[in-house]
Amino acid sequence: MKTKIVFNKCLPSTREPFVRYVPVWGWLLLLALYLLPLTFIVVYLNSGYYLIQRIWLYTALLLPGLMLCYYLGFRGAIVANIFKFPLFYLHGSRAFVERSEASMVLTSHLALLMITVFFIGLMAETMKRQEEKLKMLSITDELSGLFNHRFFYQCLEKEVDRARRYKLPLSLVIIDLDDFKKYNDSWGHPQGDRAISLAASVLKETVRTTDIVARYGGEEFAIILPQTNLMDAKQICERVREALAKTPVPTVSGVTEPLTASFGVVVREPSMTASELVTEADKILYYAKSSGKNLVTCK
Repeated sequence: MKTKIVFNKCLPSTREPFVRYVPVWGWLLLLALYLLPLTFIVVYLNSGYYLIQRIWLYTALLLPGLMLCYYLGFRGAIVANIFKFPLFYLHGSRAFVERSEASMVLTSHLALLMITVFFIGLMAETMKRQEEKLKMLSITDELSGLFNHRFFYQCLEKEVDRARRYKLPLSLVIIDLDDFKKYNDSWGHPQGDRAISLAASVLKETVRTTDIVARYGGEEFAIILPQTNLMDAKQICERVREALAKTPVPTVSGVTEPLTASFGVVVREPSMTASELVTEADKILYYAKSSGKNLVTCK
């Protein structure tokens, strides 16, 4: 759920811009241009062409169904077919009661259209899920399961813009695992990977739903804390630090190694950009590392 919230906030769907930039009057105009010719065909053309008119009309009504499938997937197919069902029932009843050949043809045609819409809805739903899966893979760090470095900067830029626009507090935390080199030197790189994965799990479980956690690089992590002042940011970091300290890393020999980290916390000043915020957090983190490690250091 946490990933879903951040995903929707920082990486909008490729379908969104088209919908967002078309005003309501544009949609109404498009609907009018689409329906007026159909109305003219049904009302004014010679009734001798009734069957051809109806087939053309019902086929043309496939377009709104396809649009619903595109935006809503299988749910759109269900909605589209609910609107088509009264026509299907009407012609089906006539075909059964009156033995009308035209109604039989139209009933078969509508049934084919409804089946087509169902299959298109299923395909759209599958493609939508695949699209979301590929997006998640593109923004996720494989080892830690957290957001990757590129997506972290995308989110940070958005949060800085939002904080500037609405004059909201914004905090950034850079975290570095203490003495990480010894994990690799003493127990091998697989053990170091295990420590990173374990630390990532602790971070995800400890932070709030609205916070954005990413692997910054190597053994470093970053947390974006929207609408968070310095005092609240420090409390969150202390909670994370204590959770990490209570989570020792088991080794292949059965011995456990302590898992501690140093924290650099900075609150955005009005003139700060995203890159300046990261630079300042890095400086504060370096001070924490040189002051004894396993510390939360704030500006």
